[in-house]
Amino acid sequence: MKKFLIKREMPGISGAPKSDLNKAGKGSEAVLDEMRDEGKLIQQEQSYVAGDSIYCVYNAESEDLIHEHAKRSESVVTEVTEVSSVIKHNTSVVS
Repeated sequence: MKKFLIKREMPGISGAPKSDLNKAGKGSEAVLDEMRDEGKLIQQEQSYVAGDSIYCVYNAESEDLIHEHAKRSESVVTEVTEVSSVIKHNTSVVS
């Protein structure tokens, strides 16, 4: 699978209650479960709330699956970028 960084611009998201973020995360994971049950290769690694955006790291077979997940989960996708390399800072080794 490829690794993608997804930016979701959501003004005011840094001030959202944790309960709202948890609810959104559970809804997103439910859609990911459905997609995997359909044989689609997609998984979420982690998300970060920063400023007016959420940044998500996903592993997926294609960018199309990222957009399908967003549509099905009714979430925003501002930008999708495929990750070309990961620099592990504990070792400063590129993988």
